[in-house]
Amino acid sequence: MALSEKQKQALFAILAMAALGAAAFVFFFAQEPDFPSDGSEFYHRLASSGRVGFLYDVRGADERQIQGIYQCGVDIISRGRVAGKVVENIACDEGGCLFASSEGGNRTSIMTFEQAIRRFSDAPYILIKGGERPSYQFFKRHMEIYIGKGEWNGSCDISAKEG
Repeated sequence: MALSEKQKQALFAILAMAALGAAAFVFFFAQEPDFPSDGSEFYHRLASSGRVGFLYDVRGADERQIQGIYQCGVDIISRGRVAGKVVENIACDEGGCLFASSEGGNRTSIMTFEQAIRRFSDAPYILIKGGERPSYQFFKRHMEIYIGKGEWNGSCDISAKEG
């Protein structure tokens, strides 16, 4: 079955629109890759940004870890490590995530974990979550702090500057 000229034009228009739609999706919604790093890129972003995020992931954590996860963020913020910046906090558990910001009257909203990660696509953030042992890891756009099982010592901090 041969296509008429009009059908060919319509098919071409549909394919062109689909290609434009895919390109627009990639352009507007794709995030820059966030590879592990030595911390210098993260600290540069943290120093130069007017906004910083804290993502508290208590999914699968035990009671002691949950306390440590939240306290770790409080410790970092209260020590002035992000002074002068808009601080956005997102807490996630098995039921979803709750967002609160220091900007605009502490508005809140509910989202998924994936939406929470996308929320920080243009700002540095610190992900604090449970792990087998206490540790940390740097990425280009964020830092991960792991609170070990049963090992919470009541203190958490980051360096105020790179190095």
